[in-house]
Amino acid sequence: MTLRTMLMFLLIGGSTLAADDDKPRMLFQFDTADAAKQWNTVNDGVMGGRSDGRFKITDDKTMQFFGTLSLENNGGFASVRTRPIKLDLKKGDSLILKVCGDGREYSLNLYVPRRLIAFSYRASFQTKKDEWIEVSVPLTKFVATSFGRVVKNQALDPGEVNGLGILLGDKKAGAFKLEVESIKVGKAIGEMFKVLCEGTYQHHLQGVCTDETAIYWSFTTTLVKTDMKGTLLKKIPVVNHHGDLCFHNGKLYVAVNLGKFNDPKGNADSWVYVYDAVTLKELARHETKEVFHGAGGIGHRDGHFFVVGGLPDGVEENYVYEYDSDFKFVKKHVIRSGHTHLGIQTATFAHDRWWFGCYGDPKILLVTDADFQMKGRYELDCSLGIEGLSGGRLLVGSGRCEKDKGCNGTVQTAFPDDKAGFRFRGSEGNSE
Repeated sequence: MTLRTMLMFLLIGGSTLAADDDKPRMLFQFDTADAAKQWNTVNDGVMGGRSDGRFKITDDKTMQFFGTLSLENNGGFASVRTRPIKLDLKKGDSLILKVCGDGREYSLNLYVPRRLIAFSYRASFQTKKDEWIEVSVPLTKFVATSFGRVVKNQALDPGEVNGLGILLGDKKAGAFKLEVESIKVGKAIGEMFKVLCEGTYQHHLQGVCTDETAIYWSFTTTLVKTDMKGTLLKKIPVVNHHGDLCFHNGKLYVAVNLGKFNDPKGNADSWVYVYDAVTLKELARHETKEVFHGAGGIGHRDGHFFVVGGLPDGVEENYVYEYDSDFKFVKKHVIRSGHTHLGIQTATFAHDRWWFGCYGDPKILLVTDADFQMKGRYELDCSLGIEGLSGGRLLVGSGRCEKDKGCNGTVQTAFPDDKAGFRFRGSEGNSE
């Protein structure tokens, strides 16, 4: 074998090995007679509840998790989980499930050796009724919980995970069924796409969010729900000024200001309005008077909500207002960002960091760590919406208004980039 041939062999072999490493690794499938031995059910009966959750291995080589959820006796959850087993997860991994559900929202739980009772790391995923889908859940989406409540300062160490489970606890009594074909682990790169929201609207786009089964758009005085292809599903008129929004546990949370923006003396009237993500029915209103210059954007992390907003001229920092799950004020955070025109318009926590979109000429993207320490300031426009997606992606909003025609909105996927902020890539051929 010549040196040239040997080098070619090594290069080709190395490429093949790298490609194999990138392929998803099977964790659980249900094609053997003893597949059920690895799993067991844990329901709210351990706390006096009356939910009935069961599982079986079907003739189609799937696991079917089924039963009836009951809210009696302060119950309300059913789960199926593995017995202790090392999963060999690593930072940057995503869990990939192929499931056929009933349209309900389930939780994927990861278990680690802890002395805390009922402790797990939890991330939710939405199913489509009677339709097989592949769900990708990055490890960065998992939040520490005990008895369903968020536990702070408990970062997930992937190497510690020694169990996995699926839980239903959506507070909706009745029958349920979820079929699972496989559970894999990989570094899944999500699909790239660009979507135009159907219709035109009186005022411009303020923000976007998604549960990855639908996209939600705030057009200042109209709240819009579309499918993932932009087809209109529902819209409702809302009060002026509805700003940016976020999705959490089947609900939409929208930053609303009924007063002035950017006034040095305040005079804002800041709120968060809450809507049912299925029906867009208004559920609640929470006053956020601490947002002194007008609530404009909102994000969610670890069970808490974070509201951003306006800023007068001459102020060389930005502010983030933290609220607990009941919208009790927790803390005002300071971002040493330098001045941004009219403050911050959009916000999301994704891929271990905060992303903030700002108006201006040029428009500005601010990126911070989880504690609001600056990681980068970029001349990029996500002032009309930014949202985290599975597969390491971001969803970036844009739009335009034309006289006598109205305003439209578009979203496009992007990937984080430490040097550029984010980059658009995909079949559209766009790049930054």
